[in-house]
Order: sequence, then C-alpha cells, then structure tokens
Amino acid sequence: MRGRPSPRRAGAAEDDDGPEVPAEGTDAGPRRRPALSPRARRLARAAGRVLATVALSLVGAMLAVVVWGDTPARVGPFDGTFSLRPDVGGGTEVELAPLGTISLDSHDGPLGLSLRVDALREDEARRIAEDPDLLASLEEDVDAQVRDAVRALALRTLVVAALGGAALTALRRFRPREIAIGALTSVLLLAGGMGVAAATWRPESVAEPRYSGLLSLAPEAVGDARDVVARFDDYSAQLAALVENVAVLYRAGEGVRSFQPDSTTTRVLHVSDLHLNPQAFTLIDQIVGQFAIDVVVDTGDINDWGTSFESGFVDLVGDVEVPYLYVRGNHDSRLTAAAVADQPGAVVLEDTTATVGGLRFWGIGDPRFTPDKSREGSGDDEHEVADAFAATVRDELDDVTGPPVDVALTHDPRTAADLGGAVPVVLAGHTHRQAIEDLGDGTLLQVEGSTGGAGLRSLQQDEPVPLTLSVLYFDTEEGALEAIDSIVVEGVDEPDVRIDREVIRDPRDEVPRGSGSPASEGTDGPGG
Repeated sequence: MRGRPSPRRAGAAEDDDGPEVPAEGTDAGPRRRPALSPRARRLARAAGRVLATVALSLVGAMLAVVVWGDTPARVGPFDGTFSLRPDVGGGTEVELAPLGTISLDSHDGPLGLSLRVDALREDEARRIAEDPDLLASLEEDVDAQVRDAVRALALRTLVVAALGGAALTALRRFRPREIAIGALTSVLLLAGGMGVAAATWRPESVAEPRYSGLLSLAPEAVGDARDVVARFDDYSAQLAALVENVAVLYRAGEGVRSFQPDSTTTRVLHVSDLHLNPQAFTLIDQIVGQFAIDVVVDTGDINDWGTSFESGFVDLVGDVEVPYLYVRGNHDSRLTAAAVADQPGAVVLEDTTATVGGLRFWGIGDPRFTPDKSREGSGDDEHEVADAFAATVRDELDDVTGPPVDVALTHDPRTAADLGGAVPVVLAGHTHRQAIEDLGDGTLLQVEGSTGGAGLRSLQQDEPVPLTLSVLYFDTEEGALEAIDSIVVEGVDEPDVRIDREVIRDPRDEVPRGSGSPASEGTDGPGG
C-alpha cells in the first residue's frame, strides 16, 4: 500500500547514505576463515607427528645415554668410567672423588665428555713410581687407551641412544615406521653433537686445566708424588721399629738424673703439627699407655688444608683414651675445630679454660688460616699477624677469672711473646722444632716439633722431618713443671729413636729454672 513504510529486517539498522549493515550486539559474528583443504590438513597432521617423534626421540636418547651410556675403561694405572652428558658449553671433566675435578675446555657443545676415576691399581702405580723410565712409554699407552675408550663410548652411546629414542616413541604410538624414525633421529642428533665436538677439538686444552676442590691446592700439597711413594715403605718400617722399642725407652728415661715421678705427678703429653699423618696417632697411643699419660695437649695443625675431607683423620682423636685438649693452628679451619670438638674426650680451647689432672689449662686458636703458602697473607705477612696477635693473647689471658691458669696453649710461639709473668708454662708448636725458652718472670715456653713429621710431604726430602712429642711432668700440689722427656724419631735407613730428659726443677732448687737451649735437634725447615 502506498505511503506505508517497508518493514525492517531484525537486527538491521537503517543508514540514509548506504545499504543496511548489521547492528552492534546482534548475533552476527566475524567472517569465517576459509577451511583448510584436505591436503593441507594432512600435511599439518604429518608435521605434528614428525615434531612429536623428534622431541620424544631426543628425550629418550638423552635419558638412555645418561642411564646406560657409561663406558668402563682402563687408563694407565686407573680404572675409570667415560660418559657423555648434555652440555651447551661442551668441555671435558675428570672427576677424582673426593679430591675434586679437573676441567678442560676441550671442545664446544652440545655434548660434554666426563671421565670418572673409580680406582687406582696400586701395584701398577707403585711399579711406575719406582721406575720413572716407565713414564715415557706410559704417555703413549695412555694416549692410545683414551682414544680406544672414546671410540667405545661413541659406539655404545649411539646404540643406547637409538634404543632409547625408539622405546619412547613406541610408548606414544606403536607403529614401526615412527619407531624407526625415532631411532634414526636419535642417532643423527647424537652423531651431530659428536661431529661438533670433533670439529672443535682443542688438544692444547690439556695444558690449561682448571682445578676445583682439593685439587686446586694439589701442586703445593703433593709435590713430586714419586718421591713420596718411593720412601713410604722405609718410613713405615721405621715407625714400626719405634712401636717395638717404646717400652725400652720408657725404662731408660725413668732412671735419668734425679727426678722421679710419684703419685702427685700429672703427666701431660704435648703433641703438635700432626699434618694428617696417621702414624702420629700410633705413636700417641703407645706413649699414652707406656708413660701413664693423664692428658694430651695438641697445639694445632692437626690437618693440612682444613677441609671437610680431612675430618675423617680427626676421628682418630676419639680413640685416644685420655682427655685431649686442642687449639687451632694456621692449617686448621673452624670446620676442623668443630670436628675435634665432636670427638669423645676432646676439648677445644678458644679463649676458654679446662681443668684436667689438677691443672688448669687455657688456650686460644691461631688468628690465621694460611694453608697455601703461595697466597697473600702468608710468608712474612703471616709472621707480622702473629707478632701483632701477641698483645691480644696477653690481654685475653689477663681477663681470665677464677683460679690461676697453670698452662697456656697457643700455636705459634710468636703469639706467646708477651706472656712472661702471666702464667708458669706456655706450650706451642708451629716451627717443627723442639725448644725450651725462658720468657722471663718465671714463665717457661716449651715448643714442640712435628708429631706427624710435617706430614707425608716430608718424605720428599733426603731425610724426613723427625717425629717428636714430649712428656711434661707437673707437681699437681704446687702446679710446677718438674721435668720434660723429649722423644724424637728420626732417620729412615737406620731408625734413631731417643729420649732426652730436661729437669726443670731440681729438688734442691727453690724456684723453677728454664733453659734457652733446644731440648733436642729438630728440622731446620720453616714452620707449618
């Protein structure tokens, strides 16, 4: 009918200048994208399957290589295990547990090579050490053995990687074609990583190793290992001779000069600078039993480097059958002191006191920790620190309350320089030489040598450092030092074991007297 407006479509808005368009808020959505063709869909699904297969094969290969890829091998006198590991940076690591790791920048990633040393064949190592000429042929043998081990490792890891990649792919979908692709992909990926390592191999990296753990200190700690091995048998035989003759030495010492111990005598065994030598505790146990020792005093450097690996040596303290008093040396860390404190019968003195056998002891640890003599703070600087610490030692001792202190313990004799008149007896070590000195005003300083013979490092010398320790006899009623038996073990080819007695207070004397001369000969080497 004329004049009547035409009806509008639902959801449409009128536009005076153009055609109708969908209004906002209506059900009309965006235009749909054209659908993929069946061929494109097939290609997309195939690409997804390939990517999933590659990812699964890579994961399976790496898991298999990590779990089953280790390859045992013999290299020189060592039994070891070679393995590959994912490592973007590449390189080679030689693991020498518990000493640490040697790292070589031998090649680029994505694979790293690892050699773990599992055992040392002692007979072969000793044969090499006793005949240095064998080292010339050993270098060629080791080179060939490493090459054979790497080839065996490559073959094993390729096979293991193929099996791992195939197995993980099969778990997703058991189709022979996809399983074969997974195995082949694993082999190709691993072979590619090996190819990168071979192409970037740097033989000169062997001359530029990086050390971690205790190995970082190995050159200073070990020196020439051939010297140590060659002399170890003689060293052990010499110490065995000592054990057999301790009783004879004791009987000889009892009749020397006019001093005779009695029921009022407290016997103190002074040891120092054991430096990780387990034979020192064999000697300590013998002296404790034969001389009826009441207390052992250790004036420090029981360890060499103060590490947790050395705590097992400290466990021997717990086997000593009498109280064991100890102060830290400059080779002993706080970790070392804690390990000693954990032993039964042991007491660590750190500006503290302990009363044993009727004597009151006070001790303080060394202010330094300088096991590596090549580092800053050692050498002359180390002596300056000790000299400066002497005033602190005197102040701390003067501040001790309660009954008077009978014996003060410190590691370095330099730190005891100001103790004249503060205490009757001071015990120290560090110098590896036995000595008795008069500090003045009635104070006697007894310096012990090295009960551990400066450790096994001394075997590198023509004559090992003597093993020394001293028995001090105190009159408990008066707290006075009466005599010192200095025990010295030296020599290798023909062991020389002797005991020298220094009578500090003769019964005819009214006051203690000291001697400025050494109680016995020691080593001329520097202290620890």
